Amino acid sequence: MSEPKKRPGLLWLFFYGRKRKGFPWLLVVVLIALVALALSFAVPGGADMWRAVAPFALGFLILCALVAAVVAAVVPRRRG
Repeated sequence: MSEPKKRPGLLWLFFYGRKRKGFPWLLVVVLIALVALALSFAVPGGADMWRAVAPFALGFLILCALVAAVVAAVVPRRRG
């Protein structure tokens, strides 16, 4: 009797698919932003500052997402 097929690990899902070239800049930027935001809460008054800044930051992110969606819909994909 043959052994049962091993299930892939959890991390396998992140790296499944076509091979990628280049450095994962988006991942690095997200990690740096996460650390910067976490450190801003360590500063006295940082949490209160974010209550004032959060609506503008969220509005900016929503605007960027809408612009990216429109650009993705309008600009044709390169085949190749």
